[in-house]
Amino acid sequence: MKSNIERSSTVRGDKEIEVMLTLRRKVDPSPLTSLADVPLAQRHHLRVSDIGKTFAPDAADVSQVRRYARSHGFRCTAVSAAGASVLLRGTVAQFNRAFGIKLVHRREPRYASPYITHDQEITIPAELKQVVTGVFGLDNRPASRRPHGLAHGMSANNITPPPVTSKSRPPAEFANLYNFPQHASGKGQSIGLLEFGGGFREKQLHSYFSSVGVKSPKLVVKEVSPGTNQPSGKPGTLNSDTEVYLDIEVAASLAPDAMIVIYFGENTTKGWLSTLQAAIFDKRHDLSVISISWGEAEQGWTPEAIKQIDNLFQLAAHRGITICCSSGDRGISENGNQLFTIAFPASSPHVLACGGTRLEVRKDGSRNEVVWNQWKQYQLASGGGVSELFPLPRYQKNAKVPLRRSDGHSAGRGIPDVAANASSDTGYLIEADDTRMSLGGTSAVAPLWAALVARLNEALGMRVGFLTPLLYRLKTNSAVAIFDITHGYNGSSRTRAYHARPGWDACTGLGSPNGEALLQWLRSFH
Repeated sequence: MKSNIERSSTVRGDKEIEVMLTLRRKVDPSPLTSLADVPLAQRHHLRVSDIGKTFAPDAADVSQVRRYARSHGFRCTAVSAAGASVLLRGTVAQFNRAFGIKLVHRREPRYASPYITHDQEITIPAELKQVVTGVFGLDNRPASRRPHGLAHGMSANNITPPPVTSKSRPPAEFANLYNFPQHASGKGQSIGLLEFGGGFREKQLHSYFSSVGVKSPKLVVKEVSPGTNQPSGKPGTLNSDTEVYLDIEVAASLAPDAMIVIYFGENTTKGWLSTLQAAIFDKRHDLSVISISWGEAEQGWTPEAIKQIDNLFQLAAHRGITICCSSGDRGISENGNQLFTIAFPASSPHVLACGGTRLEVRKDGSRNEVVWNQWKQYQLASGGGVSELFPLPRYQKNAKVPLRRSDGHSAGRGIPDVAANASSDTGYLIEADDTRMSLGGTSAVAPLWAALVARLNEALGMRVGFLTPLLYRLKTNSAVAIFDITHGYNGSSRTRAYHARPGWDACTGLGSPNGEALLQWLRSFH
């Protein structure tokens, strides 16, 4: 039966490919012991050169890899001390021999295009076993999904976006609804947006911002080869372009004086690593915040990929960069129909996992905010739950995170940490591919929080950096710096869901932001 599902053909042996080897570091970069409990004013953030010196692999290990490469006919095309990685270029035949595999082209119905992979387990050569921690680039199937519940690499051109309604709002209006610091606009800050597909047209963006009364942002495009800014979506559809426009329009509307740097990477595990390295170690633009709206269920990543991506998040914390990640749009079922599964990278303990609410403002000005759940409409809801991979971090020890459903007795990292409006019914007025729409999803919440962090950084005159542990130190009487969401649930039914409750919960985390109060609390804390 397998032959009816997928087809494979051998990759030509003379085809050249590039592979990334990650290497062990001299020092463990975990910031949970060195940064988590340190007040802002006492934190020492590192420059890229400092990262390279402090956390680089041993020079002898790099030399060993270089020698191996030369002796086996590979070309060493790049070495990243900060990224603890080496890029090797060679033929398929060379890599097949070196790692004991056979690369094949494979086509499956669930993917839009064929990909290269292997069925054999990678065998690291004996002389590199103690040095190399991961091999990436020998499998280039899509690593992550677009948000809004869209499948891997599949065309979404038959999906009509949610229409604009009387409750849709230009993103800038959410700055008032969430009381963003009024005397800060993101000036002097650089926000990085990571994109793994699609693209945008600058002329269309200028037209959009002019129509909603926001000045056109300072945009920089960084293409991390082979990733490119490649807009190709059809008007009137949801597609990869939609995500790119959403990220830019939300972040730039809410932090209008920040520089927006968009990194386009390949949607593979190697592409993720390369793109994260490009953003975190970007000396020229020196990011203070990164927003990531792409992800995949924890079960969809290899352990090596998760370890290396999380390793880079740890280095971002040392750089003073806040990483905001979408918690997913599939409620408690991020992995298809498998209940109580959650998304990575949101499940990393080193990021700020951003969940969803439905914020409605009544005619009298009062507000009602509940868990985002549009399951009956679109089978979408705020992603949340307990990690099967990461243990409970110390900063969540008093959050009453439920035990893992898989065994009923072990503790894991709970997500999300925070939330904001994600309902398309009360959504963000977005324009993508010449189409106006009312978008939501936790993919809108990540850039919203990224913009808020940029404004907090400006107002404080310093980077908040690894913000997540600090938020769990907030007390309920801290001038309501976080609006606690206590109503709603995030599954297909009340019995198949987590429920909101006072304090942290697996639907909206600690709650949605009260920006000005959060600023005052951070000032008093540091």
